[in-house]
Parts: sequence; structure tokens; C-alpha cells
Amino acid sequence: MKRSTSEVIFLIFFFPLVIGFYLIYKYPLWFVDKPEDVVKYFYFFGKSTGFWYSTLYTGLVVSICGKVLLNGSTPYGKNKRKKISPYQSKKFKSILFSQLIFFYIIPYILPALTKGGSFFNDAYAPVNKNAYIYVYNGFTSIGGFLYIFAIVPVAVWFLGKRYCSWFCACGNLAEAIGVTKWGNQWVQKLTPRSKTSQKAESLQYLFLAAAVCFGVLIFLDTWKIFAAGSILESWRMAQDLVVDLLFGALIGVGAYPLFGTRIWCRFGCPLAGGMRLFGKFTKSRFKVIANESCKGLNLCTTQCPMGIDVASYAHKDKKPIMGSFGLNESPCIGCGGCIDICPVKGLEFKKILSDDLQIGAIEAQV
Repeated sequence: MKRSTSEVIFLIFFFPLVIGFYLIYKYPLWFVDKPEDVVKYFYFFGKSTGFWYSTLYTGLVVSICGKVLLNGSTPYGKNKRKKISPYQSKKFKSILFSQLIFFYIIPYILPALTKGGSFFNDAYAPVNKNAYIYVYNGFTSIGGFLYIFAIVPVAVWFLGKRYCSWFCACGNLAEAIGVTKWGNQWVQKLTPRSKTSQKAESLQYLFLAAAVCFGVLIFLDTWKIFAAGSILESWRMAQDLVVDLLFGALIGVGAYPLFGTRIWCRFGCPLAGGMRLFGKFTKSRFKVIANESCKGLNLCTTQCPMGIDVASYAHKDKKPIMGSFGLNESPCIGCGGCIDICPVKGLEFKKILSDDLQIGAIEAQV
């Protein structure tokens, strides 16, 4: 892909900044000897690196989503006179408010305001790497168990993996960056779409299996059924370094300009892998279906951030075949980009319930 001069200049600074920041953010004690030195050197204006990271992260997501909604035109394709669809409007509102409220205000603003004292006076605390996306939180609390093994699977049966494109903190950034000028080029031209990359999606199930085993180990150790000791610490260190830092952060975000915006969601995220497996085994009602309007333009495939050959379900030799795909055939996250970019309305989401009971939020007519 040919990059503009401004993009090349951006990338020259982007890669070292991402690597350097994530190392300091997640492992500050690699660079200083004592926790108090972390506060001294890395806590700007009395606020933690986590606060500033989330401020920048949320600022990017909110500003891009806000621009999309205020413009009122579709974020997919070159026809900017085409109005944004109801589905995309709801999706970007969901991304904006979920990121702002659940992943910024609640964890970073409210605790600081309610604890008393100065807002700009954070005490040192190691970064919490036990994120919900790693599945093993389902073994450490009742709330985590219900969330991971009850709420999310039920949503998958009805809505597919829309969680990834409507709510997930990792997905929020990917979805927002994916509709910017550079980000959309990365999605269209750099997303892996080969048969080999599709086979590599099974790597995600290894991360899922590791997360489940780690969760069981934590559960057994907590209840003193099995004293894990050094085994638990070794596993935790491997998870922190390989999954959280290397794959989840450095590759998950840093590789946007190289392999599109969904490398982590497609190949790494254990929760996404679990959702796809659940969707397969339960025959999730979620599907994208093609109709007789398809003209074989192939725009749908180029817009898919998950590397799905969408066009192969819509036409053969430019003649409509009216196929469909869901979680049984693909890692689809229900972003709706393939539907929105089609100028002839050749794709749509399958209605979940009967016409008189269907949920308006899952309608995606362009």
C-alpha cells in the first residue's frame, strides 16, 4: 500500500511511542527501582499513567464517533452524501457512551471524586491486568462468572459478536480508527484475507484454553483445593507478558497500520474466541444474508476488518447466490460495514424474531 508523506512521518513516531509507552504503562518498575519513583517520574500532574492513557484513548474514540454522528453521513465508502444508516448511528452512539461512561468516568473519574482530597494526587498502584477480556475473571467472582458465562453467551445467541463492535473497550478504538481516512485504508488494503490467515484464527482458541486453565488454577488456589504457588506466578507472568503486553497491546494496537484494526479481536482475544465457539455450538440466530440485488462489486469484502470473504456468500461470477454467514462460518463482529458500503443494498442482517416482535436495534437497512 502506498502511504502519503504525512502518514509515513506519523508512523515514524507512532511505533516507538506505542512500544515505549506500553512498556512504561504496564511495567514501570522495569525503568525505576521503587514505586515512589514511578509516581515521581511517570505520574504527570499527580495522575497515574493509567489515567492519562485512558484519557487519550477515550478522547480519540469520543472525538471520532462524535464527528461521525455530527456529520450524519456514512463512515464507509467514498459517497459522503449518503446518510448514515440507523444501525450505524446506534452503533457509534453505543461506542461513544460505553467508552466514556463505563471505561473512563466510572473507573477513573468517580473514584477520584468520591475518595476525598485532591483529584490530582494518585497513589501508586500496579496496573490491573486482570481484564474481563481474558475470561479467567469468570472464575474469580460471582459477578465475573455471570458476565462471562451467562450474559455474554445469551447476547451472542441473539446478536452474534456485536459486543465486539458496539461495546468492548478494545473494539471501541478499533471501530473508531477503522473509519478514519488512514484507518479505513489499513482495513481495506492490509487486513489479512488469505486462507492461511483464516486458519491462523484458531490461535485464538489456544488463548481461550490458556485463559480457562489459568482461571481454574486461580479458583483451586483461592479455595485451597490445590496450592498453586510458583506455578500460578509463572503462569501469571507468562499471561502478562505474552497475552496482555505483546499480543493485546503492542500487536493489538501497534499493528493497526500493518495488518488492519482487528488483529487482536480476530487472532488473540479469548473472550471473542469463546463467543465464536458458543455461537457455533448453539446455532446462534445471528447471520448476514445476501439478496438478489447483489451486482458482484466486491466492496463488501474490502470493508470487512475481520478478513471475511463476504462477496463469496453474495455472488458467483457476479450473479447473486443469496448465501449467508454467521459465527459458524466466520468471526463476524456485526460491525455492518459490508452492509453500509453496498450501493445496491445487497446485504442485510437476518431478523432475529418475527416481524411483529423484532428488536429495532438489530435492524440494519441502509
